[in-house]
Amino acid sequence: MERQEIKDAKIEYPCTWEFCVFGKDKEKLHDAIKECLPNHFDHKHSKSHKSFHSQKAKVMVNSEDERNELYKKLQEHPEIKYIL
Repeated sequence: MERQEIKDAKIEYPCTWEFCVFGKDKEKLHDAIKECLPNHFDHKHSKSHKSFHSQKAKVMVNSEDERNELYKKLQEHPEIKYIL
């Protein structure tokens, strides 16, 4: 897929969205995800990357605004250091 095609790609809602979340403490990261995404329905176990842990969480989103709101909640949580 060319770069222009990716830029013009549209996300159709509702859809399943997966966040990959990174933090320093495995248990605190898990709790932060549960706090920010209480309705997530799939959670993959943590992976360690040196001093960081990552966890993936899937959630159903109904709109771009809702997806962005969830991202912002994750981003503002003190236990979450990075989000993909």
